[in-house]
Amino acid sequence: MRKPIHFAIALSSLIACDTPYADQPAVDPNAPRVHITSPERGTFAGTGATVEVKGTATDDTSVTSVEVNGVTAIVQADGSWAATVPVAAGTNLLHAIAKDAQGNTGKETRAVVAGPTSALDKTIEQAITATISAQTFDALGRGASELAGNADLTSLVTPINPVVDMGTTNGVPDCLYGQAHVTGVDLGATTQIRLIPTSGGLMLDADLDNARVDAHLQWAVSCFDGSRNVAMTASRIHIGGLLAVGQDFFGNIVFTLESPDISITNFNVDLGGVPQTIIDMLDLDTRLGPVLAWATEKFVVPMLNDSLAGLNQTKTLDVFGKQVDVTLMPSRVDFSLQGAAVILDTEIRAQGDSGNFVYVPNTLPAMDLSQGFQLAIADDSANQLLTSLWSAKALDLKFDLSTGPYGEIGQLYDSVELSAKVPPWLDASSGKLKLVVGDLMASFKNGEQVVTQVSINAEVELSVTADPTTGALRLDVGQPKAFVDVLDDQIDGANALSNAQFEAISSFALSRVVAVGSGAVGAIPLPSAGGVSVKNVSVSQQTGYLVVDGEIQ
Repeated sequence: MRKPIHFAIALSSLIACDTPYADQPAVDPNAPRVHITSPERGTFAGTGATVEVKGTATDDTSVTSVEVNGVTAIVQADGSWAATVPVAAGTNLLHAIAKDAQGNTGKETRAVVAGPTSALDKTIEQAITATISAQTFDALGRGASELAGNADLTSLVTPINPVVDMGTTNGVPDCLYGQAHVTGVDLGATTQIRLIPTSGGLMLDADLDNARVDAHLQWAVSCFDGSRNVAMTASRIHIGGLLAVGQDFFGNIVFTLESPDISITNFNVDLGGVPQTIIDMLDLDTRLGPVLAWATEKFVVPMLNDSLAGLNQTKTLDVFGKQVDVTLMPSRVDFSLQGAAVILDTEIRAQGDSGNFVYVPNTLPAMDLSQGFQLAIADDSANQLLTSLWSAKALDLKFDLSTGPYGEIGQLYDSVELSAKVPPWLDASSGKLKLVVGDLMASFKNGEQVVTQVSINAEVELSVTADPTTGALRLDVGQPKAFVDVLDDQIDGANALSNAQFEAISSFALSRVVAVGSGAVGAIPLPSAGGVSVKNVSVSQQTGYLVVDGEIQ
């Protein structure tokens, strides 16, 4: 009979050991042997709220008790036992603990998947909600103001030359016409751009101070041609209007400036030598404002689009050698005086996946627009990705341990093959964000012979951090709590390990759990308001959503 040996370990416990301890066997010969026979590894248990767990327990004296996740099992005289254990939706870890009369304990852990399922090709509706407060848009406006002085407005305007075109026929000059071609645009350092949320979009309130526009004029009067370079200046150009929000044909968020209100203070241009007929025709003091308003829109709108780019993207990532398609689709954008709320549907899948994933519909959480920035992500979106990676065999890996920085484990074995029996699971229902890795099988080989095999189960807490400069958010993997069972399956001999060997294996196991966690959750999109720094990031849970709060600085 196979004798699995169970150990609960944490990364901090893997410390150097003295030689006598290192040479001792990792298995306590006095501890009971406990084994879960049902459900088998890789079991999907359906939608029931409980699962029946069966197994065996033996000891050199007697087994006094067996518990599974705190539920006392009924133990028969032959050592067989059974317990009915509650399970939740997702990947559950079943911890069986057997005790003898001397208080020695033997343990084994197994993973089982429970809950309702849906096809992997499902679009997760209302998967992400991002709220952006009025204070955040104010910060975006201040950022635009700082950039305006260095913005290349000239390159924005010149493609629409001539900016003034009067008297031509389909652009072809006649005997009486006038044109103005902008050759340069420069704004002063005190330009101010304000973005104020309102119903339907953002109010743009911009003061372009000390504006200068260089232009080349050309004209004809009674078929006599003329041309001249001029410089137009204004102490202030005020532009107001609604940046209305909508979506283009591809579902992207777009802004357009509607009915701009423009006023110019202290407009000045030297038009000496230009015929009065042409001066009247060009009407530069009234036509300059709309041109700069258009240029401002072309500057501010891309900045807004860049800031909201994380809410509006389709991209392909490489995760564990698999191509993962990340699609975010805005389903609704709501503006009010307090700010904006963007609701997105998602589909995040590895190419080549198949099958179903555990899907539990969630209720959209209450969002607080008074926060600087708030983000809610449905755990369904993450679990679609995790199951997709699993079904596409992205977690089945082989490592050549004889090369690379593998330390002591590379001295013990030539290679290791990893295979995940069940998909990882992200849980946002317990007040903490937790990643569960279940039954990750590791077969260590020398040559073609499997000499050691372990099952790795782990729970890893996740945190959210913000880049202090860009405000970009990312998921970070914390220290895992791992449960390692040493198995005898497909092993020649008893698979006896010393403490030193077991610690080397455990250290490798923990490193792989961290790698699996960071690699998988790194593909989960965490949109942010680009260009705005977020501080004091905190994480909470609401109705199956991970909710991230942050302050704008």
